[in-house]
Amino acid sequence: MRRYINLVTGLRIITMKIIYLKRRLSRRQLLYGIIILALVPFLVTYMGQLTVDSGKEQGREKSVLSRHIFMLNDPVQKRFDERNKHLKYECSRLKNYYVAQNSEAAVKEHLVLNRKNKIVYCAIEKIGCTFWKRIFQILSGWRNVTNPFSIRGIQAYEGFSTAKRLPFDKIYQLLRMSTKFMFVREPFERLLSGYVDKIYSPNTAYWNFIGKYIVKSFRENPTNVSLECGHDVTFPEFVEYFVYSQNSNERRDAHFVPSFEHCRPCEIDYDYIGKLETFQEDTFHILKKLDLEDMIKFSDFQNETETDALVDTVDYVFSMKRAIVNCMPFTKGLYRAWRKLQIRGILSKHVKFPYPTDRDVDVTPGQFKDALFAAHAQSGDKESRKKNREEAMLEAYSTVSPILMERLRDALLIDSSLFGYEKIPKKLLELKYTVPDNGGFRYFDIS
Repeated sequence: MRRYINLVTGLRIITMKIIYLKRRLSRRQLLYGIIILALVPFLVTYMGQLTVDSGKEQGREKSVLSRHIFMLNDPVQKRFDERNKHLKYECSRLKNYYVAQNSEAAVKEHLVLNRKNKIVYCAIEKIGCTFWKRIFQILSGWRNVTNPFSIRGIQAYEGFSTAKRLPFDKIYQLLRMSTKFMFVREPFERLLSGYVDKIYSPNTAYWNFIGKYIVKSFRENPTNVSLECGHDVTFPEFVEYFVYSQNSNERRDAHFVPSFEHCRPCEIDYDYIGKLETFQEDTFHILKKLDLEDMIKFSDFQNETETDALVDTVDYVFSMKRAIVNCMPFTKGLYRAWRKLQIRGILSKHVKFPYPTDRDVDVTPGQFKDALFAAHAQSGDKESRKKNREEAMLEAYSTVSPILMERLRDALLIDSSLFGYEKIPKKLLELKYTVPDNGGFRYFDIS
């Protein structure tokens, strides 16, 4: 700044002398003076820009410094740092038998990209990926909204880019230049969630592809209806299938495949490893670090999450109505969708299903939606409903034999180790292969 002032002052003195001595100057001197005068505006502009740029640079340095100081004192950032440190240690420890069965093409398909903001997200099924895909729809300009929950979950499967068709040299450059993140989940809970969402609750596509296969391969003396529909797979049968599919690499599905295979965290250096157990905090932190807080906004994250689940349930079950009625009364399908929300802790287990399950009654999407929202309003606070999730998990795993549980532990071991979870959750170790007494209430009613 001082140099800038001195330069301007010097130019002013020269100009005054030229004016004062005009008659006494030679033509050459006068020409030099005119050139200097012509250059004055350009020099002033240039020096001014240098001063502005210098100010901006100092501002950026202060911003980076303040951000760094904030990070040092931020408990959420510390948690991310600890997860990354643990992951790196486990990757080095497990390198001798770290084998991913998922193809490279499948991994590329899970990498969701936004070049404009230089972001790469590895989407893993059953760990909030529908939510994040809606955010990427907003970032790409596909949706002209700011709140992801204003987009229905059933519409969250387009409008964003993946690395599916990119060559690896392009992917390498994107990964090198981008902020990368993924989310993980306790492996036993994720597996149960996959069963509840794709096998237990009405999902005719999975009944057809996975359910029929499980009934045929892992059930003794199946009925013709079960073979034709695949609609009544029990949780132990599903676990048998999962362990077999992992060991044989047959009939695997992305909703059940371990998380490390989707994202290759020992090969891709993710900046953030989020967890479903701290989903809201981790999400807000990542959005802040990516400077997306102005683009992505929420009204009430918790309430919007639960409302979103209720609406999605209606959308999905009625989208499959024609196929469901081929295997069971439609109200029985609605009953299982209702149960899914109770298992997730969104509806209280004490709110009764309002329709008969042994025969069909005419229920419209609007009526079922109203029934769900009324039940949610009667379900009490979040903490009281949270017990549902744990009770359901204990009920499901209590039906799995100790031998099968050991095989399942081995199938999930790498996920558990890499992401800092117990090899088998302590609460499951305490089960004695007997169904817990929940006051006569059963979360998993296949009959």
